[in-house]
Amino acid sequence: MYAYATRFPNIPSWFPAILGGLILAVVSWGLDFNGLYGQDAHEYLRQSRNLLATFHGAPQAPVQMGDAEMAGGYPLAGALLCMLGLDVLLALRLVSMLAAIGSVWLFERNLKLISPGARLQGRVSYSLLLLLLAPVFFRAGIAVMSDMLGLMLVLAVFQQMLTALDRGSLGPLIWAAFLAGLAVVTRFSMAVLLFPALLVAALQLIRMGHRMALFWMLLAGLIGLSPHYYLKMGLAGHVFDHSMFRLWSIGNFWTGTFENANGMARYTLPNILYVLFPLMHPGFCLLLPGLLLLSKKTDWLLPAKRMLLISLTVYLFFLAGIPHQNLRYLLPAYAILLLLLFPAWDRMVSYGEFFFPKIAFTLLTLTLLVQLAGNVYLLRPMVQRAAMERTMANDLRTVLPDGAQVYGFDVDIALQSYLPNLHWHNLWTERYPQFPNGAFVIFNEPALRTQWAGKNPMLNWENLSQNYPLSVQKTLPNGWVLYRIGTPAAE
Repeated sequence: MYAYATRFPNIPSWFPAILGGLILAVVSWGLDFNGLYGQDAHEYLRQSRNLLATFHGAPQAPVQMGDAEMAGGYPLAGALLCMLGLDVLLALRLVSMLAAIGSVWLFERNLKLISPGARLQGRVSYSLLLLLLAPVFFRAGIAVMSDMLGLMLVLAVFQQMLTALDRGSLGPLIWAAFLAGLAVVTRFSMAVLLFPALLVAALQLIRMGHRMALFWMLLAGLIGLSPHYYLKMGLAGHVFDHSMFRLWSIGNFWTGTFENANGMARYTLPNILYVLFPLMHPGFCLLLPGLLLLSKKTDWLLPAKRMLLISLTVYLFFLAGIPHQNLRYLLPAYAILLLLLFPAWDRMVSYGEFFFPKIAFTLLTLTLLVQLAGNVYLLRPMVQRAAMERTMANDLRTVLPDGAQVYGFDVDIALQSYLPNLHWHNLWTERYPQFPNGAFVIFNEPALRTQWAGKNPMLNWENLSQNYPLSVQKTLPNGWVLYRIGTPAAE
């Protein structure tokens, strides 16, 4: 890779982005992965389908919990892309892949702005090896998730702000505010990441007397936020009812065990160490601490880098207080960390080319192999889960009649995407005092017992298993079982 960039130094700056998009498309096709992984992906699919139906004149679908808790920018982008005649699922997958292409390109543009003396081959190799092939980034590029679109918008915001610093112009700040609004509409947590930088820009405008520019900046931000109010009519305040925000606490810094509406979760490390994963974790790049050791004090002195560092620190502080751990949340932090550590990479590549070419080649090859291994480690459970959900849906399609009432948890959100002609009831949303004769339930008691002890899923299951005759209809993959509910003996 590095040798190619050195031999052809005039490759265009968009080369790594387009190459990245092709790699994502080929890998997704090769894995036979449809982009649907976990409950969030299927919830985004449901919301996008409902929006498309609304665009075509259908009445608004009944509000569900996901409508209030999840930002609507990503499903909106998918629904708008469907206006070109695309299938909803394909449109959402394209949004993720196009956002990945945009993220790689914007990342390289940001590198050029904060390190103008760096050569193109250094920026290209860095963008491909440490960003594109970072397992968490790669996963986000092929999954039906809002992470990649949110990252692209964040990088666009910083690119506009760095352009404003570089040129001394005010126009890019207005664009930055607009893009920041879109980023928040896409992922609510991006407000925490972008607020420090936008606040610094606003205070600077006030100090310099550019009050009209501040006005336009605020107006642009509100325009960027406006889709949220269209999408979440009457629900705007409900995002703060999410347990991730409502249960934020400094006390969460020191623990990795949490009990909330999501059940009991036990993580290996406390949150204060979890937020350091972007620096060293197989989901990002295990070799990144080496760049930290090669960095110099002067690498951090530019005002632009201090702005990035402040934003990164505030965001990680926020994540450390959330009663949950997820590598997805750390993707924007990883991208910012890469921007800050790039001078060390550029020195390593430049010195290695002239003084230690064999060592430099070895390090680049090792980085590539580590990233590929990390992708296998991270993508395997995602692909296996998606395959399990599709297999389960195919098995159920031969057993369940249209219109059947089915109770379930965990897998039920995914199965609704594949089996929309059934009436689904989630065992988490409420306690059911009774269950109808002839209905069905899908459950995996051994897998759910520990995390959901004392919560609705297990309480409903205990009511079913103790008071209703359950006949096994189908044994499903990974320990899941389909039961038919009979009439209680007392009746």
